[in-house]
Amino acid sequence: MLQLDVGTCLATGNDPVAWVEKNPGRIRSIHCKDWSPEKGYRVLFGEGVGPWKKLFAARRSEAGIEYYLIEQEGSEYSEMETAQRCLATYRKLHD
Repeated sequence: MLQLDVGTCLATGNDPVAWVEKNPGRIRSIHCKDWSPEKGYRVLFGEGVGPWKKLFAARRSEAGIEYYLIEQEGSEYSEMETAQRCLATYRKLHD
């Protein structure tokens, strides 16, 4: 089993959707951590280059993803506001 860290996958130049599709049933959880070339991990969930809609769609196939962990590494907002913003974006993107 693998817990896929989406931010790290993006930072290393890999495609997290391809990882999910190539490993059906093996990825049980993902770190919903975003990344951008300009700010690195200091972008809020949904504000980087993460293909979240495609990732959430891929899980509906045979991917087997059951758990989503929102991980944030730094923010210009308070901890509570950061958590609220990330959760609101997750709810908007995840159906």
